[in-house]
Amino acid sequence: MKKKILAGLLSAMMVVSLAACGSTETGATTTDSKSETTANTADGTAAAATDAQGGYEGKEVKVWISSGAEDDIYREMFDKIEGDLNITITDEYYSKDELDNKMQTSSIAGDMPDAVVADYLLIPKYYEAGLVANLDDYVTDELMDDYLPSVVSECTYNDHIISVAQFDSGLAFWANKSMLENAGVRIPADYKDAWDKAEFEDALKKLKDSGVEWPIYVRQNKPSTEYYTWMPFVASFGGDYMNRETGLCTGTLDGDNTIASFDFLAKLFTDGYADATCDYEDSFQKGENALALYGHSKYQDYKAALGDDLILVPLPDMGHGVYTCSGSTVMIMTTGAQESGKDDAVWAMLQEATNPDYIKMVVDVNGAVPARSSVMDAIPDYCEGGTLYLYRQQLESGISFLRPYTPAHMTIYDAMASVIGNIYAGADPATELHDAAANIDEIITENGWNFQ
Repeated sequence: MKKKILAGLLSAMMVVSLAACGSTETGATTTDSKSETTANTADGTAAAATDAQGGYEGKEVKVWISSGAEDDIYREMFDKIEGDLNITITDEYYSKDELDNKMQTSSIAGDMPDAVVADYLLIPKYYEAGLVANLDDYVTDELMDDYLPSVVSECTYNDHIISVAQFDSGLAFWANKSMLENAGVRIPADYKDAWDKAEFEDALKKLKDSGVEWPIYVRQNKPSTEYYTWMPFVASFGGDYMNRETGLCTGTLDGDNTIASFDFLAKLFTDGYADATCDYEDSFQKGENALALYGHSKYQDYKAALGDDLILVPLPDMGHGVYTCSGSTVMIMTTGAQESGKDDAVWAMLQEATNPDYIKMVVDVNGAVPARSSVMDAIPDYCEGGTLYLYRQQLESGISFLRPYTPAHMTIYDAMASVIGNIYAGADPATELHDAAANIDEIITENGWNFQ
């Protein structure tokens, strides 16, 4: 059950040249095993083609979507795809928890959707329950070659491609350039030039001494988000949330290196670099902090507040390398669609959704990193010198450390939200992590989610 990365494909993708910025050409597309029913244009768009045995025109496809910031743009996108392909798409939106509950009962209730749009971390549980179709025989090499390495990783489980994606997440420090310069802090040129632990601590001290009361914001008002944003620090300390070989947490989540990373998080508060009482979202744009550990979704808000002072700075090397974290919403085909003979229509829809026009349509709204390098080539922010270029550089270089890709995701997520909230309140990280690891492993073994 262990999820593995397609090593050869990733190695090739990590050395992709960024010289294509400004060009939207993606090259010719070859046919795949579904070429009898789906013709591809050069940009990966599914053409509304059928063969003599019948095709997907006129079919009805039901899609369940985890509700979020993209709801309105998804509605518009699916309406357009209906016209593109001459199919009927019923798109239904549910909260994350409601969708999760409906998926777990869908085969019994007899209302399984044909496709699902949801957080990639939810998908392994559905896959293990037999609800997710493998896409190995559908996806084209051209699409996979154009994907970011991190997207290939999140779409791959148990050695199979099981999803496609329109975008990925971006993570680094948002920084106030003027504050860093006023404090005499060196600004790293890229992730290869990142601060080490000593220089990072020195930067925080210089910022504090220069008059920045709270040098860093780590989204204290929502501890659950640190399961994502603190992951690069955990990895850089040499730790992890789960043993990726066994699928268990004891000895890893509460291992010395992981504990050290959370000791450092606690130290940000005890040393007065972060305000544990901050219960609002706009601390950074108000000028209260020089650094913000927050993902891509704040770009527009931060840009409006800081203008040219807004820059991205790589996260520091705490001893075991520089990392970012990634992971996003993905789209899957269900086994129900295959069993009902709708797989050709569903794949045509998924393929259409991953063409450059629809990717750009969505990322223009949610601010996420386009999943395809060819799409970033046409967006100045993601080309060298652009404000968001660091996001691209990090993801194309393969330094993203994904959260554990396991059916136990929600169990770990909920436990870590509690752990981090308690650390903010002054609890001992080692005690919190030991208790969490034991409790998580009990649930994992009860459900048979461990790998060994």
